[in-house]
Amino acid sequence: MKIGEFAKKHQVTVDAVRHYMAEGLLTPLKENTQYVFSEIDNEVMDNILLLKSMNFKLDEMRAYLLFQTMFSANSLSGSGSFAPRFQEKLEQNRAEIKRLEEMNRLIEGRLKGAEEAFSYKRGVALSFIGRLRCPDCHKALEVEKPELLHNEIMSGELLCPDCGRRYFIRRGIVADRPLPDAPVQHTTGEISGMIEDYVRNNDGSYVLNIRELYQKCAEVAGKNCRGAENILISGESSSFLVSAILRSMPREARLFVHIEQDDSIVKYFQEELFPRETLFYSGDIEKAPFQEAMDYIFWQDYDGVYLGQALKLYPHAQPRARLDCAKALVFQRDLDYPDEKRFFADLKKLGWENVSAVKTERIVRSRESTDMNIIDREGELEVQFGIYSFKTLG
Repeated sequence: MKIGEFAKKHQVTVDAVRHYMAEGLLTPLKENTQYVFSEIDNEVMDNILLLKSMNFKLDEMRAYLLFQTMFSANSLSGSGSFAPRFQEKLEQNRAEIKRLEEMNRLIEGRLKGAEEAFSYKRGVALSFIGRLRCPDCHKALEVEKPELLHNEIMSGELLCPDCGRRYFIRRGIVADRPLPDAPVQHTTGEISGMIEDYVRNNDGSYVLNIRELYQKCAEVAGKNCRGAENILISGESSSFLVSAILRSMPREARLFVHIEQDDSIVKYFQEELFPRETLFYSGDIEKAPFQEAMDYIFWQDYDGVYLGQALKLYPHAQPRARLDCAKALVFQRDLDYPDEKRFFADLKKLGWENVSAVKTERIVRSRESTDMNIIDREGELEVQFGIYSFKTLG
């Protein structure tokens, strides 16, 4: 029997047969330039496939197959010294089955979670309420119609008893305007799909540079916020960037997270990273119901506000406060986009002086990427991202 016919008989490829020959498991006779497979070879091949189905590795079946080739008697091959090896493999397979069953339980849990709608677990800590003040008359705010979960307010309203200014709490978010009662209708699986699309639609080196940016950001933020009591994270730029920063926050700090628009998705994915005392505020920063002097601020929105809003930053900071800000440098002459010099000048007007910067390499943003989507362009952009550190002037 020639090699092609032999392979077809056992429903394997010719390459597989040659591999078993190279490993010394099959030893057909050679006539002239061709191998001829005998009945013994058929039995050996049957046993190779049988042992593979039992989860034996090639090295583990070598001695067994050699014994069979020498004696060509199946009645002998499973007896004597080979019985303990089969028993050992049986125990290994049982352990492997148990491990795979545990893996499947984890996978099933992930699949179940992927179809779940958002469920918000963090609200406004009751210890925070006494610190909230009306920005106009500085009176303490009163809580109306609170709905609590684990001693945190998930829904309700805050009212200034003097001037009547009102804030609204939905899904644990405090806002200066009414928020919709129903959360965004996405499952966690759909959001994960968006993330996968982002990775697929960008060059691999670009994505790695963005990940490096987040890691550098976490390192810089972790260093500059060390020992801070009051921390503010402000801006809409990237929920992933905020997650990187939150991993570096001291757990005992009091955290204020500010966004202009309602972003329930961002809060959902970050909740588990929040320190115990966290206030998530949506609205105008000048109308924020807190007046703490911040020890550390991370501001994401310089580029965003430059293209659409007034340049402003939270006005209350400690004399020795630190500020970190993410900035994109765009290397394209036809774009009127602020460079470092203009960036530093704007921050200096707000009372901040640059002391250091950590930057990525120059990278190309593909047309499919959502990064830098504040610039309405269909082509590619060469960009460089930086994390800039500032201190208060004087």
